[in-house]
Amino acid sequence: MTTDTHVLNGEKMFNANCQKCHPGGEAGLGPALNSNPAPRFIKAFQVRTGLGAMPKFTKDEIPKEDLKDITLYLHELRKKPAK
Repeated sequence: MTTDTHVLNGEKMFNANCQKCHPGGEAGLGPALNSNPAPRFIKAFQVRTGLGAMPKFTKDEIPKEDLKDITLYLHELRKKPAK
């Protein structure tokens, strides 16, 4: 368990904005993110522009710093071994 405030905020923001389509970073309505090796800046770009069925999220919906924290959280999820 991490104590990094950015990762913890990223988890909170992910749960508020992304969890319903990517539960726990796995596939749901959207594709799995845990197995996606794309760099953090690509994932941030996808959040801002949308992709396929994924809606875009504006800076008003997910502020820049929160988006950075979400991508950091996703990076940390990839480090965890699969259950």
